[in-house]
Amino acid sequence: MGGAAAPRVGRKRPFQGQLTAFGEMLAGHPFATDRPGATHEMAVEYARALDAYERATREAVRDPALARRELDDGLAALNRLNVLLVGALPGDPPPPPKDARLDKPPPAGTPRPPVAAVGRTKPGLRDRYTREQLLLRAGLSGLACYITLVGVLGSWQYAVFCLVGTNFGVGLAAGGGVFTGWPVAQLRGALKGGRVVAEYTGTKRSGSGGTSWQQHYVHVRPDGGALTYRRDVPSESRAPLPTRRLWLVAGAKPEMFLTPLALLLGVPLLLGGTALTLAAVPGTLILALAHHHG
Repeated sequence: MGGAAAPRVGRKRPFQGQLTAFGEMLAGHPFATDRPGATHEMAVEYARALDAYERATREAVRDPALARRELDDGLAALNRLNVLLVGALPGDPPPPPKDARLDKPPPAGTPRPPVAAVGRTKPGLRDRYTREQLLLRAGLSGLACYITLVGVLGSWQYAVFCLVGTNFGVGLAAGGGVFTGWPVAQLRGALKGGRVVAEYTGTKRSGSGGTSWQQHYVHVRPDGGALTYRRDVPSESRAPLPTRRLWLVAGAKPEMFLTPLALLLGVPLLLGGTALTLAAVPGTLILALAHHHG
């Protein structure tokens, strides 16, 4: 396990080192808003560099690609601040510290000097994309190769059916999974619940100016929270029971009355989408191989 994780950690170290060095440069920078000769433009560039460093630090783990862009923006802002401080030309910014080892981008509008290809460090795919983006790209690439193989071995009509069937099948199966998963979660909440006792607290009108009435029963949970059950009655004079036994369903705002409808919609969509997807992958490849050998 340790050997498999080492390359990924190693790829993150160069960027973490650059980010740390940039933070040290900001901490040791001589600029201050109250120094003699400081202008509003200088203060703006310094604030941009600080904000970019904070954003890059927050996104270093969650989105490395965004963190690198923020670091580049911060370096560019710091370069512009240095140009304003020393009065140098935009194309000749002061050199960075030797131990920083940072590739600072020049200010906007300045031609980038040629850099040897050997000295460039191209970030890896895991640094430029999130895990979900990598999985999506890999899935689309695999599907493209699969469709091409079906068209070459069988016919391009099979390939077109594979493309359409996969898209519709996955979409239907995903929608069916949502409709099916929601009532399943509701049923699990019902099974995890149990019978509780709710005490009568009073009869009130149902809404402002309403003509119907509701009897309120309150159940106090062990953690101190209160749950209110409302029972519709035709009039305020209807005699209430002092207590009622109810079945408490675990979960936030459970709506068990929609469970049958959701199952009626979700199960056919899930089964139909799965069947259509399997007909496209690997069904079309089986047909293509049979056509090729036939």
